[in-house]
Amino acid sequence: MINAIIIEDVPATRATIKNILSQEFKQIRVIGEAGTVSEGYTIIKGLQPDLVFMDIQLEDGTSFDILTQLQTENALDFGIVFFTAYRTYENATKAIKYSALDFITKPIDTQKLQLAVKRAEERLNQVDYKQQVDLLLETLANNNNKSQRIAIHLVRGVIEFVDVNRIMYLKADGSMTKVFLENNQQLYAAKNLGSYGNLLKRDYDFYSISNSIIVNLAYVKRYTHRTLTVELQHGVTLLASRRGGQDFKNIIN
Repeated sequence: MINAIIIEDVPATRATIKNILSQEFKQIRVIGEAGTVSEGYTIIKGLQPDLVFMDIQLEDGTSFDILTQLQTENALDFGIVFFTAYRTYENATKAIKYSALDFITKPIDTQKLQLAVKRAEERLNQVDYKQQVDLLLETLANNNNKSQRIAIHLVRGVIEFVDVNRIMYLKADGSMTKVFLENNQQLYAAKNLGSYGNLLKRDYDFYSISNSIIVNLAYVKRYTHRTLTVELQHGVTLLASRRGGQDFKNIIN
């Protein structure tokens, strides 16, 4: 059995989550509920759950306050699924994405909750959640909420923490992504290109040269528009699409 706790300040939402879990996940047992930061901290410490469902905004603060306190006590050893109201806490949800944790927007959608629970369940006992939460809180502590690292989902539930400036380019491979680093290392990420590209293009100098390739401009040496070839450092040559090449030419000009 997976012991779970729900930290949510709206009783009706807590009831909805609990009902979905009881119907769809017989292996999950809800062992505690809380509606405030202080209550949430107390039941996590007392009950030591495997999985915690946390609303970001609580009556007396945020769920990050709980995590910060637990971090100082080296007590972050459980899976997390966050909840947040639609279009609120944009910086927080961006930090959650960088740390490869799951979040669901309200109102609670059954299918999205099912997917988040399945992902969390697969990673239990395989992932060091402390490192992910450390990265989350590190990103939130930055004034611009800009992470220097990104957590990348590999196959079999493994998480790799990568310095963003080491990424040369990313390439789509079906529903997965190949991440190429400067030392000829290649990571095979279990998420699609958009999951990483949307973050990196917004916060860093990454650019799409086609629908399937995103490059780090810091590694670009030369672009030849006639052949649509993009030459990177370390002897890497990539091919841009016609539309991507035209846009890329305008950008570098």
